[in-house]
Parts: sequence; structure tokens; C-alpha cells
Amino acid sequence: MVITLGNSLYATFRVQKTLLIEDTLEANRVYATKLAEITELFLNSVVTQLKFSANYIGTDYDNSVTRNQELQRLIKQTSSFNSAVIVNAEGKVLSIAPSSLNLEGIVVESAQGRAPLSRKKPHISTPFVSPAGNLIISVSHPIFDKIGKYQGFIAASIYLQGDNILNRLLGKHHYSDGSYLYVVDQNKQLIYHVDAERVGTTIQSNRAIEDAVSGKSGVRVLRNSQGTDMLSGYASVPISGWGVVAQRPLKVTLAQLNDTILSVLKSTLPVTIFTLLLILVFGSKIAKPLWKLAVGVRAMDRYAQSNVQKIDAWYFEAEHLKQAIVSGTELVGRTIQEYDLDRQKDPLTQLLNRRGMLVKLEYFQRIKKPFSVIALDIDHFKHINDKFGHDVGDQVIRTLAELMQNSAREQDVICRTGGEEFCIFLPNVDIGHAVSIAERLRVDVSNHLFPPVAKVHISLGVAHSSSDVCDFHHVLKNADKALYQAKRDGRNRTAVRDCEAA
Repeated sequence: MVITLGNSLYATFRVQKTLLIEDTLEANRVYATKLAEITELFLNSVVTQLKFSANYIGTDYDNSVTRNQELQRLIKQTSSFNSAVIVNAEGKVLSIAPSSLNLEGIVVESAQGRAPLSRKKPHISTPFVSPAGNLIISVSHPIFDKIGKYQGFIAASIYLQGDNILNRLLGKHHYSDGSYLYVVDQNKQLIYHVDAERVGTTIQSNRAIEDAVSGKSGVRVLRNSQGTDMLSGYASVPISGWGVVAQRPLKVTLAQLNDTILSVLKSTLPVTIFTLLLILVFGSKIAKPLWKLAVGVRAMDRYAQSNVQKIDAWYFEAEHLKQAIVSGTELVGRTIQEYDLDRQKDPLTQLLNRRGMLVKLEYFQRIKKPFSVIALDIDHFKHINDKFGHDVGDQVIRTLAELMQNSAREQDVICRTGGEEFCIFLPNVDIGHAVSIAERLRVDVSNHLFPPVAKVHISLGVAHSSSDVCDFHHVLKNADKALYQAKRDGRNRTAVRDCEAA
């Protein structure tokens, strides 16, 4: 959940960052476009005012009173201009307002000042330093007399660092967050900037300015001349070829995003902590049966037993896992038990082998149960193998095992202890009864046909333990000694040896 929450916050941050940058860029573009349109309207208004004055002066061009009165009216009527001047066709200043500038009679020599004379149409100059030492732009309109003869031009100046409508118009658009607006002319020279000291400087290597002065409108993320990454929107002023750029520091924009993400994190933190606690509680509850199952399996591995069946597996998956473990445990137990029984059985006769015999004897010894033992083997078995082969010998052994099983009780234990050697354990049978059982088995075997051998005889030895006077090893030895005694006495007979007689 923490990873998911972190990923969600990160994704939200990335999406919001992109949207915020795009929105800021578009807002700056719209802002710059609006200011460019307003500036365009202002400059058109200025040209219109100068056109009216030029036409009026042209009707009485040689009358200095008319010229001076019109200039005074133009200056006083609006605060668009800082000064106004009438220049004749030779470049001589005929009239000027305010008159305190004392420029009447001088001849304009500068290229900027004489440009309207060669153009003879409305003209907006690039910034230049006036004879009075002011950085200005000049808007001019040609003057024609009544017969249409060119007489010169009327020009109005706008101080780029002074108090006029243009500066008031542009100067209201900067904020404490670092957002601001600036305007450049067609030569990339600043004609307005929030930092008045930068007005008049030329900006190089700024793609937004390059696009704006070439007549384009758009947005850019760029680094300004002060080394600050800015989100810039720009537009052009067609009448003058100027470019208007509105921009905001990227750092300031992203600071808002950081604050927003932090606010979101703070507002979601209580719910997140509560949800994590719920996950912890329910996760622990869900994991507890699994943990107990794991402990049970580990205990089963160490102690060959488990309390897995007692575990409260309260949900579907854990219950099925528990049942699988229980079933698997039972299956493993049965398999081990079967393997253990197989280890105690003779593969040829399926009787107990010597290992199984010892296990049974240990049990009898432990519970102190009296028992008798019959040890027997087949007489001259080697002769049978040599004459008829081992397959026939194996068949004789299997047949003898079947005869013993047919005559034995359910609680009797029959073992094959060697090649042709066998033992029969008779719980709770005294020595006399044991001898009778041995004799009956001997007679049954003697009367039975073993094809192709025909007749087979066995010798038997009987021993008994009615107390804990001797352990089962001594009982087995006594039975073996009795068997050897029967062999010595001529075979096909039964001999007896008591434990006490040992």
C-alpha cells in the first residue's frame, strides 16, 4: 500500500507538474497576446491622433500659431506623449512642445530623426537618444499641404523611462512572485522592462524574443539572461514589429505544486495510517493460520507429530491448505509404515524376516507375555536346490510358508529367519501345547506333496519362556539348540529345550 500510495503521489506530481507548466505557459501566451493587442490599439490610436493633427496643420502649414496651438493641444489632450515636434522637409524643427525643450530651429541630423523624411508615411522608430538626452521612441506622420505637397512630418515622442500611457499600460503587469512582462523592439532592444535600468539593452540568444519579433506567437521554457528558468508566453505587435513577452519563474510555479502535493499528503495521512493499521490487523489475522501451519509442519518435521488438525483455519484457502497438510501427513505416515512393514517382511514368503521377528520379540518381552518358540528348517534342502534348481527350492519354501500360515492362529507370529530356516512364536502357549503344534506341522509337511520334489521333511526345535527368567535371545538360542538336537537325532523329528534348562 505504501508503494502504491507513493506511486500515486508521484504520478499525481508528474501529471500536475505537466498540467501546471502547460497552463502557466498558455496563460502567459494569452497574457502576452492581450498586451500585444492593447499595445497595437494604443499605437494605432497614436497614429490616428497624429494623422488628425497632420491634416489640420497641413491646411495652414505656414502659420506658426496654428502649428504651436495644435502641438499644445496634442500634448495637453492626452498623456500618450511626452513631447511633440514639427519638422519641415529639410529636417529643420519648426515647432516643439513643450517649448521648454528649446529645440526650435535646429536641424535633425540623426538617422532615426531623419527616417520619416525618406519614408514619407507613418513611422514608429526604434529607440534612440533624443537631443535632450532622453531614450525615446518616435511615432510620426507625414504632413501634406492643401495641394498635396509634402511639407515634413509631425512626430510625437514617448519616453521609454518616463510617465506616459504606454508605461502605465505595461507597468501594471508584474507580481511579487517573480512574474513580469517586457517588450522589445524589432532589434531585440528592451523598450520596456520591470527593471527600468535594463531598458535600452539588447537581448541575445532568447528564442522567445526571436520568435516574437519575427511575428510569431507561442510558448517556450527557457533560461533568461539572468540564468533563471522561465515559463514564457510571447506575441508580436505587428504595427511596430515589437515583441511582448510574459514570463514566470519555473521554480515559483513548481513551488505551488510542492505545496499542493504536501497538502494532499497531509490530508490523506490520517486515512492512510488508519488503512495501514487495518491492513496490519487483518493481514495478521489472515497470516496467523498460515504461521501456525508452518510451525506445525516444522514441529512435525522435528518430532514426527503435529497438532495441525487443531489449528483454526477460518478462511477457505487456509482450511484447504490445512487439510492438504493433514492428508499429506497421513499419507506420509502410512507410506512410512508400509515401508517399515516391508522392511520387516521376507519378499519370497511375505512372512516376517529376522528384523520383524526381533520387533515382535521385543514387544513380548516388554509386556512380559509368556510364549513358546518353534524353530524349524527343511531337511536336506541343499540337495533339493542342487537336484531341482533354486526355483524349485523357492517354491518349496513358499509352499511350506503357506502350510505354516494355514495351521497357525491369528495371534501367532511366523518368521523366515534364513534360507530354509523358520520360527513360529506362540503367545500364551505352554511347552506341551507347543510340542503338539510342532508335531502336527511336521506330520502335515511330511504328508504334503511338493512337486516335483514329492516328499519334504522338516526338523523342529521347541523352547518356552513362562517368566522373565531369561530374555528372548536365550529363548531363541534354546529353540536353535533343540533344532540342532533334532538334526543330530536323525531329522524329521521334534526336540524340546526349556528356558530354565538353559
